[in-house]
Amino acid sequence: MMKVYTIDELNSGTGKDNKPTLVVVDGTVYDLSGSKKWICGVHMNRHHAGEDLSAEIRSAPHGPEVLTRFNSIGKLHSEPPPKRTGMRGRVESWLTRHPFFRRHPHPAVVHFPVGLLLVIPVLEIFAHLTASPRTEWAAFCCLTLGVAAIPAAIVTGYFTWWVNYECAESIVIYRKRVLAWVALFLGIGLLFVRLLIVPDPLTANVSVSAAYFIGLLLISVVIGYVGFLGGKLTIPYE
Repeated sequence: MMKVYTIDELNSGTGKDNKPTLVVVDGTVYDLSGSKKWICGVHMNRHHAGEDLSAEIRSAPHGPEVLTRFNSIGKLHSEPPPKRTGMRGRVESWLTRHPFFRRHPHPAVVHFPVGLLLVIPVLEIFAHLTASPRTEWAAFCCLTLGVAAIPAAIVTGYFTWWVNYECAESIVIYRKRVLAWVALFLGIGLLFVRLLIVPDPLTANVSVSAAYFIGLLLISVVIGYVGFLGGKLTIPYE
């Protein structure tokens, strides 16, 4: 007969100070102490031992089948969580039926502005080196599409923050939110400059063209750092 764990016993299995690395999924307790991906009781810098990961594993890149590699050592005895009401309750009910939308929309959407805006300075340099209006036009199209994609990335980012992090603050999330808005307003400003002040950067005054390029380089750096911060939420850099 399998052991029935209390919530306190589960919470003590943090994987630290020689304690076992315990997690529970759908009421079953697993010992992950032998996993190299759970060093010190932390997985992907997001998931911590001693917790119920039932909701997280349903929206993870892998399914619960990965747990078959480890020993199921017992069952968790706990009171059912209080049922959420109102808007949050309806959202949680919908996400239970469609777990894909708990995490994946933001990572899928945010790659569009990141990819498009990172490539703009490269295209702009090639356009000037080769005196190619078509390459410069491609840079402008990437700027337009990249800026247009930022609002969707912001909306899905706030949704993910609300659903998965309970709007809990952290320095990484705070910087990511602020810089996303900086990138949006900077991008709108660059579009204004490109359309009304520098209609042809290839023939514009050198100082004006250089200032426009510095703006493109700046938005590329900002959006690249936003992408880096997003990676820190899922990949342990240190």
